[in-house]
Amino acid sequence: MNDTAAAPLESKSVDEKDAASAAAAPPPQMIPKEPAVSKELAVSKVPKKSVKGDFEEHVVAHLKELRKRIIIAGAALLIGALLFYPFSGQAIAYLWDQLIPESVIMSIYSPAEYLMTRIKVSVAFAICVFFPLLMYELYKFMSRGLYKNERKFLIKTVPLSFLLFILGVSIAYFIVLPLFLTYILFYSDQTAAAQIGLAETFNTIIALLLGFGLVFQVPLLMISVVRLGIVEEKMLRKSRIVVYGALVGFTFLIAPDPTLVSQLLAGVVLVILFEFSLLLLKFV
Repeated sequence: MNDTAAAPLESKSVDEKDAASAAAAPPPQMIPKEPAVSKELAVSKVPKKSVKGDFEEHVVAHLKELRKRIIIAGAALLIGALLFYPFSGQAIAYLWDQLIPESVIMSIYSPAEYLMTRIKVSVAFAICVFFPLLMYELYKFMSRGLYKNERKFLIKTVPLSFLLFILGVSIAYFIVLPLFLTYILFYSDQTAAAQIGLAETFNTIIALLLGFGLVFQVPLLMISVVRLGIVEEKMLRKSRIVVYGALVGFTFLIAPDPTLVSQLLAGVVLVILFEFSLLLLKFV
């Protein structure tokens, strides 16, 4: 009788302990769920209210814009090269007659050398003709990260850039190339009959022509970086020695000349252009 009465009492005491422990336990913390972000929102334009017309874009949007500009520039170069290719043979003959002495024999050392040279000359011609378009496509890509006044300034530099490019190509054609080729062939002719390869000769001609065209973009580049606030004019003036060294090093990339004649000429031109740019910054 006593044993039967004790069992319910013991069960009741255990239930009371469980209820007390459950009441003393802290309530479970609720972890808030993060709001889901759609893919469209991640790549969409997010306007900034601080600056009118300014917005942020995802890196994917920038890559798509870069691909678009590269396709347009590449298509223009392809069309230009295809249009000029039928006349590339006459252009090669004309340049050879104008720049190489008559005593020098044109030599071809592989079956595809003449074909590849015609293609290179056609592409070089397309670059010269469509250079304003290339600069405009570069401007269009950069304009997405610029303010309105900066875009107005850069769009004005596109025609000036083409004029500087033509000036650089002209100096290379009328001054640098005749001096370089005459100097090389004069000393070669003293010991052996000059017989140079077609491909290597036109590789040098194209590199010097396009290289000097790019070199003459230095004034425009310097004015742009100063006007956009990327570099201060005072820093350029104080760092003349460093800039001179960088410019001379750059000449070894654009002028493949083991005699250092073309590098010396290009280095002098670059230094003059640098100082001319510093002078222009006082009036711009």
